[in-house]
Amino acid sequence: MSFPLTSAKLQGYDPGQVDALMSRVGSQLANPERRLVTAPMLAVARFDLVLGGYQIPAVDQELARLADDLEIAEISRLLARYGKARVSSDLAANLRTIKQVLEQEPKKRFDIVRDGYEQKLVGAMLKRVIVKRSSLTAPKSFELRTSSLGRSGSGFERSQVDEFLALVVTALHQQEILS
Repeated sequence: MSFPLTSAKLQGYDPGQVDALMSRVGSQLANPERRLVTAPMLAVARFDLVLGGYQIPAVDQELARLADDLEIAEISRLLARYGKARVSSDLAANLRTIKQVLEQEPKKRFDIVRDGYEQKLVGAMLKRVIVKRSSLTAPKSFELRTSSLGRSGSGFERSQVDEFLALVVTALHQQEILS
């Protein structure tokens, strides 16, 4: 896979590193039983910045799309191997966890840290996540994975927010596959 390059004076992701990861993702998609790359691995992938590298938004958007593909494939494998009851049980547990977080006071959902996500942007995103009657309503997984949540000197702990949003995405995929 090829991505657009930045100009020679701007930094972008190191093409060698991106291409290596994309090669592994391609192998994973071609051989679903192997565990070369998972959706959570793509969510935390980091690349060196180099002059004239790949344009960051293009790579990030493709990683988000591929993470969805990998997660859907994994849930489908679980469904085929263990049946609907297993995926339904996992979904119910995920919905309980999501609901518990959403029921907390907004400022107590995540730890406050010196360099975290902007609280207002996280709050606005979470207002769109609703668990009602064992059903999840939320923004599309691509939006959850790619939306900018800003930076704040007194913001929510990034890893906690990322983990929560990943759980929401997983629940969305489970719900979609079961419907």
